[in-house]
Amino acid sequence: MLLEDCPLEPKFCIIGAGFAGLRAARHFEQLGVDYLILEGSDRVGGRVYPFEYREGYLQYGAEYINGVENEVYGIAKKLGLLAGRTEDLWMLDESTITVVDGEKVDGETMKVFRDFVRDLNETLYLESETLSGSAEDRIEYHLSQRSAPNPKTLEKLCKIYKNYFQTEWSSPINELSLANLSLWDDGTDAEDSAVLNHLGFQKILEDLKSRIPKERIRLNSKVLNVHYSGPLVHVELSSGEVLSFDSVLVTSSLGYLKSHHGELFSPKLPRGKQDAIERMGYGSNLKVFLEYEGAWWPRDTSTIMICCEGEMEDFMVFQPSSWAENILTCWIAGNGPSLMAEKPDSEVQKLLDHHLKTHLTSLAPPESLRVLRKDWITDEFALGSYSYLTPGQDKRDILTLGEPILREGGRPLVCFAGEHTDPTMYQTTVGAARSGLREAIRMTKAFCE
Repeated sequence: MLLEDCPLEPKFCIIGAGFAGLRAARHFEQLGVDYLILEGSDRVGGRVYPFEYREGYLQYGAEYINGVENEVYGIAKKLGLLAGRTEDLWMLDESTITVVDGEKVDGETMKVFRDFVRDLNETLYLESETLSGSAEDRIEYHLSQRSAPNPKTLEKLCKIYKNYFQTEWSSPINELSLANLSLWDDGTDAEDSAVLNHLGFQKILEDLKSRIPKERIRLNSKVLNVHYSGPLVHVELSSGEVLSFDSVLVTSSLGYLKSHHGELFSPKLPRGKQDAIERMGYGSNLKVFLEYEGAWWPRDTSTIMICCEGEMEDFMVFQPSSWAENILTCWIAGNGPSLMAEKPDSEVQKLLDHHLKTHLTSLAPPESLRVLRKDWITDEFALGSYSYLTPGQDKRDILTLGEPILREGGRPLVCFAGEHTDPTMYQTTVGAARSGLREAIRMTKAFCE
């Protein structure tokens, strides 16, 4: 299909220049269809946000690639970016340093914990086929049924497993449906992800942008309203400008839709779509990069895990960078991102330095030089990290989120893409890109066939 096969000569609009928007644009570009991307921020990439550090790029946002048989993985492979695999259940790695209340956990206790996690993880996946309650309830149930030499320590160590769910799914553990485990599927049987080299998502982003002319992307173009009641769709910008299109693809984050769907669309979205937006979970993770003169942790350390009570209990996972030897990444989930968003970098740095010094006395951590972070929870257009199913939900809500609004005759007025609309790989760059292509195909077929 090329432009000459499209006698209607439609003009399309893409709202958002993240992976969904960029992938849709590449499809339109290949077909020679007229389109324009409107991006509210001053950059492209959305929740993919590489930033230059020394000879490479650290990642404020997406860092790993799920699955193998997908376009994003294929780009990484083509560009020579793949640097290995990492297990999702990082707490099972024997090169971890685990501390509970300031004391390093002995090897025998860690073996009991790892065996428990392996058994429990397999059980939860089996239960997820029929149960849709909270993951926390099932973990607590199985923990109560387990006998252990030191049950109090095992209970505290289980906070690490709960935190794994919070970090992996960007969800408070009590809000995460067990059904996510069976519904989400990257097409492999392995619980791991691809690790990228020092260039990482920067080069993938450059590849996606490479065939999109600069004049097709308008940055700093915040959309206030999408008016779709007539034969054309009118898009009102914060500048006061109104643009008209035959069809519009909305790739806004679920967080943005949750906050703004009431005023973003005229008329309001169908009730079923509004309900799905409101029911779907949407959480936040935070990475804080601590910079040092050099590594102070043992060379073979994969993860440092700290279990404690109080304000810092969600600050338990620290991982050395896979390529920047002086960088330690703190992965923060649960209530931690909200707590950190309220604090300046200097206070975050002081808190984390004190946290490490208090619980890792034998390693004598030095003070960090600085911290680097991006608070997604306060980002105007992201308002969080990614989506998840809440207890009682099923994939029908995800399918509803991806349904277009059609005009008489069946052609789409407004289409919807983004990670939250992919029924099996929501949360991921793979799902985002795939959804953008899905809707671009829908739009071109409707107007050009």
